[in-house]
Amino acid sequence: MEPVAARTTRGLVALLVAGALAFPGAGRGDEPELPDSANFTPGSGVRDTLAASAEPFRAGESLRFNVQYGMIHAGTAWLEVPETTAWNAHRVWRLVARAESNSFFSRFYRVRIRIESLWDQEARFSWHYFEDRHEGGHVSNDSMTYEPDSSRMRYKNGQTFGVPGPVQDALSSFYLTRFEALPIGGRVAFEYHASRKTAVMEVLVLRREQVKTPAGRFDCVVIEPLLKAGGIFKNNGRLRIWLTDDQRRMPVKMESKVAIGSVKVVLQEVKTGG
Repeated sequence: MEPVAARTTRGLVALLVAGALAFPGAGRGDEPELPDSANFTPGSGVRDTLAASAEPFRAGESLRFNVQYGMIHAGTAWLEVPETTAWNAHRVWRLVARAESNSFFSRFYRVRIRIESLWDQEARFSWHYFEDRHEGGHVSNDSMTYEPDSSRMRYKNGQTFGVPGPVQDALSSFYLTRFEALPIGGRVAFEYHASRKTAVMEVLVLRREQVKTPAGRFDCVVIEPLLKAGGIFKNNGRLRIWLTDDQRRMPVKMESKVAIGSVKVVLQEVKTGG
């Protein structure tokens, strides 16, 4: 059986990119409950809408998070937009998610993970995705590149998989949500490609809530991403993300919750960029 540490530390990046499994942790048991997404009917109770944002972030934005496994500090993670650059004559954002286990966790399971996405600045879709994972004794890396002439994704090993057109990857899907209008009690949805599969990513917009973190107190909108066709979120716990209830849509807390506890990612420091 896979060690608990392995499941937990690998889950911390999954939380950040909003596109992988939620992993179990040793929660305190006092986490707030949310309505069961299985009983959530998008659109049936829309109360108002957080308007779309024209500029939720700028190049240079860096968000640093503490990763908690129950009450234990397990590591540090970052969401960053280091720069804008060019790809196939298009201007793109370079999006980065990275995570490191701390010295305590690294004694028995060392983790260093980096994920990058080149995201079209105007049309907002993924041109290129790369990940590099060092987890315990396991090292892996992979990439995929969008080929618009043939509407397919080409992976590092040469395999190709058809896509319906421009799609989001595991990291860009989160940044797209920061631009979208968010109807409270409703949903947003878009095409998503990861791990050689394309599906519809649906993001439920659950409610408003105030959150206090070391970086400050924030009015937030709580969202819950899931795949409409099941897939990577099917029967594997839940991921909830608290975004600021303003034009920044900045993530301030993320939590995966399953029957036996939770893993939390909490904002510690903000650099807004220029």
